[in-house]
Amino acid sequence: MKKTVIQLDFDGTVTEEDVSFLLLDEFAGNKWRKYLEEYSFGNISVAAFSKKVFGMIKADEKDLTNFVLNSPRVKVRSGFKEFIDYCKNNRIKVIVVSNGLDFYIKAILNKLGIKGLEVHAADSVFSPDGMKARYLGPDGRDLDDGFKEAYTDTLIQKGYQVVYIGDGNSDIYPSRKADYICATAQLLARCRDEKLKCYTFSNFYDVIKIIDNLKLD
Repeated sequence: MKKTVIQLDFDGTVTEEDVSFLLLDEFAGNKWRKYLEEYSFGNISVAAFSKKVFGMIKADEKDLTNFVLNSPRVKVRSGFKEFIDYCKNNRIKVIVVSNGLDFYIKAILNKLGIKGLEVHAADSVFSPDGMKARYLGPDGRDLDDGFKEAYTDTLIQKGYQVVYIGDGNSDIYPSRKADYICATAQLLARCRDEKLKCYTFSNFYDVIKIIDNLKLD
């Protein structure tokens, strides 16, 4: 049997809402949404989108982290901590690969008491002139696009069978390469459109049942 890895999206998957969008609404005004539209239509890459919109945020890391940790809208899906414990107990590797920002992902995980989870997301550098965000691929080089699937490709090359868990449009690309897909929201719709077999979930108790029933090695 192949060894198993779970590749996990973060915003809208681990959290109920997209944390980066909440940050942008709070600290960047409303001009950023025109770039979201361009990104949604595929007119600009994820890196170009992130550079544009996060560059509008002038606040420092402390203020942004305080907002993330105290906003009532930043909610983690139920069962997430239990899911991480389940994977640890069953020696299933979990990595987070997200188009979001590394600082708030790590802050949320830390608040939950989850230590040592491998996280790949946009590196964030804080500046009064605007935040800078960049994506580093598995080889350490800057990536303009294809961030999530670059990690999926590397995991497959290392001999893993990949269980992909996600919610958004950008999750369809790594999902096409995965052995198993757990999907909700936009990803679920995309999988159904493309007739990709997937398992649906609304919380991480559902995911635990799905993984358990797959009887992964």
